[in-house]
Amino acid sequence: MNLTETDTLESWTPLFLELLLKKGLGEEEKRRLFLTADLKDLYDPFLMAGMAEACQRLIQARERKEKIFVHGDYDVDGVTGSAIVAHTLSRLEIAHTVFLPERARDGYGVSENAIRRAAQNGHSILMTVDCGVSAHAQLKTARELGLDVIIIDHHRISAEGLPPAAAILNPQREDCRYPFKELSAGGLAFKLSQALLGPKAFDFLDLAALSTVCDVAPLTHENRILVKAGLKKLSTGPGTGLAALIRSAGIKSKALNTGHLGFNLGPRINACGRMSTPDIALRLLMTGHEGEANSLARVLEEENKARQQEERMTVKEAIAEAERTFHFNRDRVIVVANKGWHEGVIGIVAARLVDRFYRPAIVIALKEETGLGKGSGRSIKGFNLFEALSSAGELLETFGGHEQAAGLSIRAGQVAAFRQKINAYALEKTAPEIFIKKTACDLELTLEELSGRFLEELSLLEPHGMGNPRPVFKTAGLRVKGRPWQKSPQVIQFWVTDGNRTCEASYFAPGPELPKIMDGIELDLHYTVRTYEMAGIPGISLEIKKLQEKV
Repeated sequence: MNLTETDTLESWTPLFLELLLKKGLGEEEKRRLFLTADLKDLYDPFLMAGMAEACQRLIQARERKEKIFVHGDYDVDGVTGSAIVAHTLSRLEIAHTVFLPERARDGYGVSENAIRRAAQNGHSILMTVDCGVSAHAQLKTARELGLDVIIIDHHRISAEGLPPAAAILNPQREDCRYPFKELSAGGLAFKLSQALLGPKAFDFLDLAALSTVCDVAPLTHENRILVKAGLKKLSTGPGTGLAALIRSAGIKSKALNTGHLGFNLGPRINACGRMSTPDIALRLLMTGHEGEANSLARVLEEENKARQQEERMTVKEAIAEAERTFHFNRDRVIVVANKGWHEGVIGIVAARLVDRFYRPAIVIALKEETGLGKGSGRSIKGFNLFEALSSAGELLETFGGHEQAAGLSIRAGQVAAFRQKINAYALEKTAPEIFIKKTACDLELTLEELSGRFLEELSLLEPHGMGNPRPVFKTAGLRVKGRPWQKSPQVIQFWVTDGNRTCEASYFAPGPELPKIMDGIELDLHYTVRTYEMAGIPGISLEIKKLQEKV
């Protein structure tokens, strides 16, 4: 039976009904939109401010045979968004060039040098993707050079307001009535494609899903629809480049999930932008030739290995620096800087510090020759990193981003003052309990209640991610059965039983020490559930979020 065909409160198991009600899905229409929403429920792209103007200008460009310069960004969101725009322009037979900045050569944001080259080479329109909304000076140069500007950018709008442009696609605009405000840049590019191509834009759902997940956009409302449909396309008929990347990453699963996007595909696309040039990833996403795709996927695999090695070294040094400079009773925000760090991995390192210490973290790579540092920050729930950076904006050369992730540039001599000022802001504006990690619990149940029917119902809550986390369950009084085994330096696995049912469990420790788990001890566990199939036999694994030994 298709569970979604009997959408009444009486049709669900009591446990699933309790979950639905806790999610605020007691009303039938809200429940329908969450559980069964599909592409027909996408909003009309022309509800977005600037969409009509952007489409009109692009159609005009086709009629006039003008050339468009697409300026993207070097992360997954910027690369996938640029690829969607480029594919769309190709379908419309509009001449275009795509430029993706290199970190070491071009820095962060819109490149004025690239704009000047675009004007010299006869382009008449500049389209920015995942950048531009704060690039007032660069876009002023573009207009002075005779370029019309179309901005596709989801970042927060600075205090300076919007730059002058022919069209700006950003739901954060105060005058934008678009119902959903949390699209990624790739999501915005998809909406532009949808406006221009109609249902043919659905060919790019895999790219839109990859963008949404890897930019950690909340998987609610329209993002949920895009990711759900995009995962289906990735599982059944991905584009040539992504199909090659899936093979190269060694993904065997027939049905891809958000974990495959966030932890397998995304890092490989990001790797070349971090370590060398993002053009490699763009070429992969644009090619229709399987041989070329396989070759490029192998290059990304090697780039990812280099990124992993650099990351491991930097994480180790950043942890040591945090333990040396961070006062855990007084400070709230970790700020670490070093001249030897590669700026391509500092965002990942910041995330690792957050995992380990549960504090917002900013990691800065300093360049000795210029005295300038590039920083990347990650935050925790309840602490708005963009607003915190704004409070210390006078100490920064540039900054931008979101509540949970941001980037900045800073002079080396200002790092100490910046560390002091952002911590003063956090101390004054943020309640102390924000910095205490809490483990949520959606339901308390027994292992026996993790039944086939309930597990089927849980699958309707997918895809999971930011804004729609996996439900966390609690089971008390479980006994460890047998000797645990260490799967990796930070992961320990073991079996637990309640006397009636036995399940595999795994625990990830962000710190250097794993808990001492011994045969026979009794534990209370908070965990999420993952299903798997081995040799045709289904099973479940408990991914532990919190464990407590019963004394």
